[in-house]
Amino acid sequence: MPTIKNLSIILKLCIGFGILFFFVLLLSMFGLYGLHNNDVTLKRISQIGNLFDEIVFTREANYQYALDSDSHQAEEHNQRHKNLQGAIDQLLIDAEAGLWPPQDIAVLKDLKNDLDNYLKMRASTHTRSELLAANELLSELLDKSNELYISEEERAAELASKVFYLLIIITLVTLVMGGIVTVVISRQIVLPLKQAVRIAQRIANGDLVLEQQGENRRDELGTLLSSLDTMNSSLRNVVSQMGLASHELTASASQLTTITDVTQGQINDQKSETYLIASAMGEIAATVQDVARNAEEIATAAKNTAGEVLNAQALSRRAITQIESLSSEIVSSADFMGRLQQECGRIGSILNVIKEVTDQTNLLALNAAIEAARAGDAGRGFAVVADEVRNLAQRTQRSSNEIEQLISELQGIADESTATMQASVEHTQASVAAVRETGAALDVITRQVSNIQLMSELIATTTEEQAAVTAESNERVSTVRASAEASASASAEISVASGQLESLSKELNSLVRYFSNV
Repeated sequence: MPTIKNLSIILKLCIGFGILFFFVLLLSMFGLYGLHNNDVTLKRISQIGNLFDEIVFTREANYQYALDSDSHQAEEHNQRHKNLQGAIDQLLIDAEAGLWPPQDIAVLKDLKNDLDNYLKMRASTHTRSELLAANELLSELLDKSNELYISEEERAAELASKVFYLLIIITLVTLVMGGIVTVVISRQIVLPLKQAVRIAQRIANGDLVLEQQGENRRDELGTLLSSLDTMNSSLRNVVSQMGLASHELTASASQLTTITDVTQGQINDQKSETYLIASAMGEIAATVQDVARNAEEIATAAKNTAGEVLNAQALSRRAITQIESLSSEIVSSADFMGRLQQECGRIGSILNVIKEVTDQTNLLALNAAIEAARAGDAGRGFAVVADEVRNLAQRTQRSSNEIEQLISELQGIADESTATMQASVEHTQASVAAVRETGAALDVITRQVSNIQLMSELIATTTEEQAAVTAESNERVSTVRASAEASASASAEISVASGQLESLSKELNSLVRYFSNV
């Protein structure tokens, strides 16, 4: 059979608290039992008090009815009898239900018999003296109910006293058992915990040579002590291995410090060279970008020049077309001038005819005037007409002379215009030839500008590709530089870490020496 120290802590606590719970439950049950009996006793006392009051009220009703037997008093008298009978009947019902002690059932039945006797006597009573005599029975009923009331009070006091002393006894027993359980559990739990704390303090102080402590217990505390023993052995082995490893770590840290110093110097040299290469690549990239930008500007200027040349060619073609049109119009104008000269010649011929007619008309008018003078008065009207005809002939002759003069001037102008137009035709033909030569020269310029544009675009494309290659090379150089910087930083960190590692190995050696009993 296992002893109590081999039981688990949970089982120990369950047993201890179970004992305490049992006594507390027992104490509560007795308390509840006392409260229940107290409630039942108080209920019985209350019922007896009600019965006492009903007897008193009934007796007073008898007195009132004996003094004044009117209908109202008779009704109240009968109602009091019914209430009294109902109170006693309720007591008997509760007694049959087991709510009253057996010794009180006989008293309740006597009360019932006395009430029946009173009711019988009351039913056969008609005079005032008989009513007052019936009240004597009610007085006896009141005395018996009072005795029942007193006995119930005494029984309630006795039961309360018993319950009180019983609760005190159970409470004392519970306190004693609680003290015993506390002492037992503290001895079974606290003492092994203190032993475990002492072992842990010894291990913390560097004492790893300890005796086995948890061999005689099988509970959780025995497991804890066994675990501390196992931990002690494991720590002893670990510290021994750490002592060996710390010496090797110290030697390795010293070598690592030397290697990192050399590596850091090489990385610093590499970083300096990388800076120079990066600077040179940056300058090359800037130069290539300038070349590419200039080539793009040349290509743009050549493109603009080609556009201007094309515009000039279009203008020259339009000029040739307009000059040729102007030449055709000048030729047409020359033709019109020739026709104008011919028409002027015809007009001159017609004016000559008009002049001859005018001369003949003037001669005829003169003859008519001479004949009219010869005729005298008879020829006076004819003379007037002849005079008018002569005037008209003279005016016509003057107009013909003026027209002839104008035609002569017009023929001179037409001759000059014809000569000028002929010269203009020759000049326009020469201009057309010159413009055609200009157009041919512009074609040559256009082809040369196109070649320049193509070469500029080729140069720009090549420089862009070279710029891209240079940028990529610059990025790679930057990457190499960043790697060199990272390597330098890493080397510095490794140097610091190696120093820290060396310090750590020294601290580890001091810690190993701390466990002096290993």
